[in-house]
Amino acid sequence: MNEESQEIKEILSGNKDKYSHIIDRSKDKLFAVAYHMSATESEAEKLIEQGFLEVYQNLEKYEESIFFSDWLYERFIPLLGKKRVKDNTKQAKMPFHNPHYIEMEEALHSLAPEAKFQLLLIKLMDFTPAKLSGFIGKSKEEIEKNYSASLKQIRRCTLSSEIHEEGEDCHSEEELSLYFDGKLSDEAEQKMNDHLEFCPDCREVLHLLKQEEATLEKVLDYPKLNESFNDQVLSKLDPYVPAKPKHRTWKYQLSVVGILGAIFLFSVVILPTLKPLASMVSTYMEHGTIYNVWTEGTYAVTDEGITLEITDVEIDSLYMAVYYEISRVGDEPPKKFPVEDVDFYSSKPLRIVDEAGSHYPVDATIPDHLRHARSLAEEEGEEKERPYYLLKMPDKLPDEFNLEINFARLQGQYGKWNIEIPIRYDKVEDTAVTVKLDKTINIDDKAVVDIMDATYSKNGSRIRYKVNHTKEEEARLRKLLKEHDQEYRMEEILQGRHVGLHVTTEEEHLVLPNYFHFMVYEPNEPVELYFSNYYIGNEQQQQMGNHQIQGKIENPEEELYIKMFGASFQEPTFFSLEVPLKETETTPLESEFSNYKLLDYSLTPEKDGEGNITKYALIINGENQQEGARGDIGWSVSDQSGNYIPTEGWYHYEDMQKEGKKKLLHVDIVPHNNVFPETLVIKADYIYTHYDEKEWEKFPLFTQEEKNDSESE
Repeated sequence: MNEESQEIKEILSGNKDKYSHIIDRSKDKLFAVAYHMSATESEAEKLIEQGFLEVYQNLEKYEESIFFSDWLYERFIPLLGKKRVKDNTKQAKMPFHNPHYIEMEEALHSLAPEAKFQLLLIKLMDFTPAKLSGFIGKSKEEIEKNYSASLKQIRRCTLSSEIHEEGEDCHSEEELSLYFDGKLSDEAEQKMNDHLEFCPDCREVLHLLKQEEATLEKVLDYPKLNESFNDQVLSKLDPYVPAKPKHRTWKYQLSVVGILGAIFLFSVVILPTLKPLASMVSTYMEHGTIYNVWTEGTYAVTDEGITLEITDVEIDSLYMAVYYEISRVGDEPPKKFPVEDVDFYSSKPLRIVDEAGSHYPVDATIPDHLRHARSLAEEEGEEKERPYYLLKMPDKLPDEFNLEINFARLQGQYGKWNIEIPIRYDKVEDTAVTVKLDKTINIDDKAVVDIMDATYSKNGSRIRYKVNHTKEEEARLRKLLKEHDQEYRMEEILQGRHVGLHVTTEEEHLVLPNYFHFMVYEPNEPVELYFSNYYIGNEQQQQMGNHQIQGKIENPEEELYIKMFGASFQEPTFFSLEVPLKETETTPLESEFSNYKLLDYSLTPEKDGEGNITKYALIINGENQQEGARGDIGWSVSDQSGNYIPTEGWYHYEDMQKEGKKKLLHVDIVPHNNVFPETLVIKADYIYTHYDEKEWEKFPLFTQEEKNDSESE
């Protein structure tokens, strides 16, 4: 028995402190991955804490036949992979003051989320592409391609400016990178070795590549979790209670076996349809108690005095609704709201598995309307809506599969509630209706929203749409980036486009969405919005604090409309301003970039009681010259050497809604190590343009003509 298996055995025997050793071995690497995929350090820490809590609750499921680290990573990777920051400018920033480290960090965040995630797992977790393929469901070749492209993009961002112009006999930067990464054939590698012996220029490139690799490792490896993290996790865990064998006399056991054997023969010979009864017998023989109860139409399991019962499953091609009831043994009543009953933030509590053991990707949620609907029913004396889990159905499923339900916490109590339900998908009568829409909305000639189709189901609806820059706008952006040798930023620009489409009633009451855990936006791919059949107050009512359920959609195909309430786009800009850091009254500026005109700036010192300057308030005033839109600017402040300058405040966001002259930048400059720089370098890298509700009108998602066209197909 290896060390980890021995530790797990001790943990399951009630020594939860041993779990600290397991946490220590992998927490910092996992935290580094989470940090680079998250928006804040605290968010990353919460994610890792959640993962270790879930791993602890599932330690009983670990089998010694596999490496424990693989088993642990299998549970963490889905959790880490779902954290994809849509706006990389809000990515967690590290406190590096070396400009090269900052450049490396920015290069890392310029990667597309999926490519960055794969790079992090290979670099930090020491996964090979072949091993990683088994964890994330991508081919080894695709992972290798993404990894090489990511390294190439990072080196292009951080290294190209330092590379010499190659001579006639020198190798290219790409060839030297392949050599450095060990990707050349034996023959090509030998030729490269012969060349390097007499070429100092190429050796210098390899030296730079080695330095860049060390810089990347330093950036990736930061930060570390606090020393108190282990105690923080352990404080939230209950020790395992060792199973106590039941000691019974041989006469008692013989009588029980005889009775159960008779029942078993009765069930097999006379009532062959009652298979669960035989399961009850085998369960009793193995565990000494019939804890897994089954009756026709119902699956249930009891643990820790709490019974989870699955009462119904409704399926169509859009949703699977899994209805459940939770009850407690004894007189203690269940909690009031269903969303408090189930730990629905658990990693994949519901899974679809076929006969061969293959898993199908599903995303599940408890519909948010249940809390409000049940509360409203109580006030009005109506029947409460039954609680249920909602699964977003995959595109392709086998004719037969099992729905696996694995809950680790119910009503705040940790336990083990596992149920397996066989499903005959080929017997399902699909009642979902899809209507092609082919509607378009033009946004200031910069982008076009193509609303593709709508699907209606008993448990809600789905809208699919695409957002694309117009061909002219995309060509303009690519040309602008190429002029500044920053084509690599285009992917980030594409990810920075968002629209606020909402499904409404005719009176513009907003239909409540169904939120799923893994809703990921990929450029140029259709965006899917899922909605319930309940609506809340309209936009004006919500601003007055009315967020209650107003009613239910009885006929989605006739009552639903769609409207765009706003849109936002990100585009690059290239502006830099140097000013001396000293007290300055309002000083005129004559600068323009994108749609902004800079009017003036000021630097006002703030002093303590002894007259020492503690900070400078930097204000830049200007005007947004674009009508019908508002926005903000992505600013950065450094010294002349490119070192990051600490700041506080960023108060100018309060002026975003203002028209005319307003603060475009208002920030406090604070000293680093009690020292102020002599000069400020103020840069604008991005422009964020926000379009509020304009002339966009709502239009119906369904007409009789469209329904007939859809049905005829």
